[in-house]
Amino acid sequence: MVSPTMKAVVDAVWAVWSIGASIYDYIHTNAMEERIHALEDVITVHQCVIVLLSAGVLTLFTYILFKKL
Repeated sequence: MVSPTMKAVVDAVWAVWSIGASIYDYIHTNAMEERIHALEDVITVHQCVIVLLSAGVLTLFTYILFKKL
């Protein structure tokens, strides 16, 4: 049998561990969300650059095609 004192110690350690784990998860989840938002912003900028470059290439090919005609 487990003594009441040992059970109280185990319960206290479990409670502190659970609270600490929750705080750790909260902090790292917020940091990860901030990184995800930063990456989304970078991806948006890259998509805009790709669209502009694609439009430029399409315009150049169209110009070359009509110039040959």
